[in-house]
Formats: sequence, structure tokens, C-alpha cells
Amino acid sequence: MARTPKNTTFDYVIVGAGAAGCVLANRLSADPHTSVLLIEAGGGDAHPMHLVPKGFYFTLVNPRYAKTFATVAFPDGHVEQLPRGKVVGGSTTINGMVWNRGWANHYDGWEKAGNAGWNWARFLDAFKHIERHQLGGNEVRGGSGAVDVEIAGPPEEACDALIASFAENGIPFEQDMNASGGERVSYVASNTRKGTRMSAARAYLRPARRRRNLTVVTHTEAERLVLDGTRVTGVLCRTPRGRVTYAATREVLVCGGAFDSPLLLERSGIGNPDVLAAAGVPVRVTSPRVGENFKEHRGILLQYRLTGVKGYNAEAASAPRYLWTGFKYLFSRSGMVAHGGYAVSGIHKSDPASEFPDTQCFFTPISTSAVNPMTGRMVVDRFPGAKYVALPMYPTSQGSLHITGPSLDDAPRLEPNFLSTEEDRRMLVKVVRRAREIVATEPFTKFVVEELQPGPQITEDDEIIEYGINKGNAGAHGLGTCAMGPDADDVVDASLRVRGAQGLRVVDASVFRDQPSGNNNAPTMALAWIAADIILAERS
Repeated sequence: MARTPKNTTFDYVIVGAGAAGCVLANRLSADPHTSVLLIEAGGGDAHPMHLVPKGFYFTLVNPRYAKTFATVAFPDGHVEQLPRGKVVGGSTTINGMVWNRGWANHYDGWEKAGNAGWNWARFLDAFKHIERHQLGGNEVRGGSGAVDVEIAGPPEEACDALIASFAENGIPFEQDMNASGGERVSYVASNTRKGTRMSAARAYLRPARRRRNLTVVTHTEAERLVLDGTRVTGVLCRTPRGRVTYAATREVLVCGGAFDSPLLLERSGIGNPDVLAAAGVPVRVTSPRVGENFKEHRGILLQYRLTGVKGYNAEAASAPRYLWTGFKYLFSRSGMVAHGGYAVSGIHKSDPASEFPDTQCFFTPISTSAVNPMTGRMVVDRFPGAKYVALPMYPTSQGSLHITGPSLDDAPRLEPNFLSTEEDRRMLVKVVRRAREIVATEPFTKFVVEELQPGPQITEDDEIIEYGINKGNAGAHGLGTCAMGPDADDVVDASLRVRGAQGLRVVDASVFRDQPSGNNNAPTMALAWIAADIILAERS
């Protein structure tokens, strides 16, 4: 149970112990004369399952470690639950650990859009400080940072066959998926260390917790920010023992992620006056874009029945087999359990006419075609199979996330608006057709018996689009709801300060204007590293 510290006043109060919060807590508390409080709504990350890369199949659906955000109903009537981490380490403790940084021209685009200093050179410097890469440091990766990065392995027959089929389609193999900005296919890079998860908490928070000037409180939910006029002076929190207010003499740093950060701002009276009025919250700071610009990948999962190749199904198709696979992992820290959700990743053009790579895909030689009625978890098939997720990399559809009332207990309204632009619909069709072309190429195609999902009956453009909207896959890469920009209605400026307020910054994926060429995991840690540089420079 959370215990209120004797001291409730700190120089910095950080809300959220996820990818960004852990990095900030480490770097700001490095000065012993600076007091830092880190607030986490969830509990600790001590359970050994958090160290097991494949353990996310269990923790991601466990309400003890994850919270879900329900969407509005889709056209076919179903509702999706988008999970985020609610545990020390945040989503880095329960995610698939893909270490995909994105590439130069898209980061440089943020600076060209008016965000001074937010460019590839700055991100690359942050990545090189953060990484301890299995392949060693060089001009494009780090070799002595706190976050270990390993490449999935050992090589596997179905994976190697798919990589060869990519090559036949003009997409070359790269050992390091982050060492090129062109088309490439690679075994996935993951933030793991000797086959165990390297979360932001393990890399940055754990080494810093021995510092006397860093305080970490768990099971503590930020209800709203405390304002004196338009200056933020602290955070009102709900704990199992009651409410407590933590004061910040310098700044409050909101690191709740793309879902919780805009909701906290709105509950505090920072947002669009119409949204706040409808929710019964008095306006303290007008910021019309809070909760808008929600962007998320929407792709399609293709599943295949294979033959003539073993894959991973044989290691996980029954409890005894999975236990034996886990037993071997305990001693070797290798095999299918030792890396995240997917083994291979490709980044390529949807067609030769594309200006730059615009498609991301993930592959693993495992398939699940049924659901256990007792647990709701997917059941691994007893025959060889594979999953291939195809995603357009740069969605243009914009959704929104807003409060519906003043309380933490009032369910927010999440409208993802997937595939709502003609560009996104056109891209999805191209991406799926390209995926099928690659799978139908030798040598991989000789192992394919049939496409189980979506299935050969889904062929026409409108069928692919309808399937993508109602049965597609969200990438778990939501961002943009407190987007950075140079205009008066952009939520944060280039120093990540919330416009119209003082003593308040947002530091997490919600400030990204758009997708950084793939996953949020690595870019969010780099964002926090850069934010710490900004804060420390202003303080000196």
C-alpha cells in the first residue's frame, strides 16, 4: 500500500513512471541538491514475469499491471480496449519491446514544422547516450548506455525463408534494423539484456532509487493539477489512504502518456472550453488542442497455416510444451521466450513508386486461431503457423480522447477514427497487397498451406478497408494528444511547456506530432533524455 512521504514538497513532481518518467527521474535526481518525486498510479514491477520477454502475453491483459481505454463503438458495433501500462516502468514493463527508432528525415520534419531543435541529430545523440547495443557502438548507435538492445535469435527456418522472400522483392537484409533509413528487413531489435526485459524502470529508475533526494510513490493516481492562477504548483492525488497534495517548487512534469496526460490536463481545467464545460470542469487555461490529434497505426494481421517447417507453435501448443520451453529458457535465456512479440521486422515501400519506406511489418512463426473460453486468451495452434502484421507507417487519420466528467472515475471518450481519411484507406489496401505478394514469393511460399486470416475471400479494396476498420490491429503506438507545435493553439512549445500555464511541461508520446517511423518505445525515452537536457540547461 502507498505511504505518503513525510515531506510533500519537492523541486520537481513527475507524474507517471513510464518510459519518460523513469528517464527524467534519473537525470534530474543526479544532482543531490535537487529533490524529485515520481508518482505512479500502478504498483511495483518486482514480479519475475516482468523480466520474461514473452511474459507480456500475460501482463498485458492483467488489470494489476495494465489499464485499458475503451473506444466508442466501431461501425460493426464492437468496442476495442486499448491497453497501457499501469505499473512501475509503465508500458515499457508490459510491451513487446521493439526497439525501432525511426529515421532521420521524419524527425527533421518536426523541426521544419516550426519546432526548433527537434531534429534527427538531437535524437541520434540521445539514442547514443541511451543504448548499450549488442553490436557495439558506432556513428549510428550507442554502446555504453543504460538500455541494452539485443537482436532476436537464434535464426529460425521460417523467418530466414521470409527474409529471403523479402530479398526477392528487392528489400535487403540488415543486421541492425536501425542502421538504415532505406528499405530493409531484420531480425527484431529489442530492449532486452541476456534474454530479459530491460524496461525504463530497470534501466533508469532502479539505479537511481538509492538516492536520498528521489522519492517514488506507487498506487498514487494524479486526480488534477493544483493551480495558483495559471501557475501549476502541485498535484492532487488519490491513494488507498486518501487524498494528498504534492507541491512542486519548480515544475510539474506530466509523463502520463498519450492517454492519461490529456485527461489529467482536462480534469485540471486545461483544455478546450467546450469540452470542459460539457464535463463540468471550470476553465483555467484555454488550450483547444488538448486531447485532439490522436494518431495510431491501424493495420491488418495476416495468419497462415504452414507445412514443412517447425516454427514456434510446437513449443507452445500445450501446457506441458510451454512449460518445457519455459524451463529451457530459465537455464539458457534464449529461444522464443527470450525476445518480444515478433521475430522479424520489415520496413519498406508499399510500391516502387513510393517516395520513401511507408510500410512496417512484423512476423513471427506462431499462430493462434482459437480463444480459450475460460481465460479469454488466444490458444496456440497445434499445426505450424505464422503471424504477419502489416501496418501503414504514417497514418493521417486523427482521433480524439476527452474527459466526460471531472472525476478519475468518469470514463473518457476515445474516438480513434481509424482509416477515416482516403489516404489511409488507400495505403491499407496497398500495404496488404504488398504483404501478400511477399508471402507468395519463393522460398517462403513453399511453406504456406493457406491464409487463415483475413482469408482468401477478402480481396477487393472495399473488403480490405472494411476488414481493417472493424477487425484490424491497432499498433499500441498512440500519440499526439498534447502535440508540440509553433502555433498558439498547439498544446506545448518546443521546450515542452504547456502554453498558457507556468511551471508545467508534458514529456511523453502525447507531444509527438505524428508517428516517428514506427514504434514509440525508443523515441519516447529519447524525448525524455532531450527534455532533461532542456530543463537542466534552463536551470543552470
